[in-house]
Amino acid sequence: MKRYLGIYAQLLRLNLASLLTYRVNFINNVIASIGWGAMSLYTVIILTARVTDAYGWKREELLLLNGIYGIIVGVFHMFLSINMGRMSRIIHMGELDSILIKPIDSQFAISLWQVNFSTVFRILMAAGYTAWIIHSMQLSVSIASVLLVCTLAVVSLILLYSIWFLLLTNLMWFTNMSNLVVFLYSFESMARFPKEMLAQLSGVLFYVVFPIALVINTPARVLLNRVAWTDILTLTVIAVCLWIAARKYWLFALRHYTSASS
Repeated sequence: MKRYLGIYAQLLRLNLASLLTYRVNFINNVIASIGWGAMSLYTVIILTARVTDAYGWKREELLLLNGIYGIIVGVFHMFLSINMGRMSRIIHMGELDSILIKPIDSQFAISLWQVNFSTVFRILMAAGYTAWIIHSMQLSVSIASVLLVCTLAVVSLILLYSIWFLLLTNLMWFTNMSNLVVFLYSFESMARFPKEMLAQLSGVLFYVVFPIALVINTPARVLLNRVAWTDILTLTVIAVCLWIAARKYWLFALRHYTSASS
């Protein structure tokens, strides 16, 4: 573990050096990231302008849900999803061999190699927006609830990562499915909606989106003092199970991988 922490610290320094080298590109990415974040928040504000409540959620609670979505998904895009797009290109272009010969775990190298520092401004904007909503709602937030929200946010990130990695591992056999990344971005956006709304979906489709529904809903319910321990336990169990499944499926895929050079 200590060795990999050292490697990741070095990767952060390399990414920061790259950022300072291509400053104009970084500024463009910052503007784009802030623009997307602002549009995401503004869209929800507009959609709920004439709504007092929906599916048992008040308008302010829906805005809080969207603010937490911006924080958690922003962190995910900063550290993980950027590497998922890179994973798609690596497998499709036959560059996986160069990673497999490195003396580090291949999943670690694929999942954490790059960092999108420009997204930090989107995260800060979402955090400020969330703090404003909490203040306007006059919510009583304790240190214990903040720690619980942070813990659940980490669990939610593990769940999101596991879903992405599990599905993208299929590129080992179907390399032309590079548009799978675009689908995952759209699928991930469903996390901003209340769980009760997604419950309206019928049959198998509900069980497909159910893990996503827990990602943002559960931390939000903690701040609203409406969380049930069953929700926390369900989120944690699903996250752990999917992470184990993603790891085992990746190792299975590597055993059946045909080298691009062979």
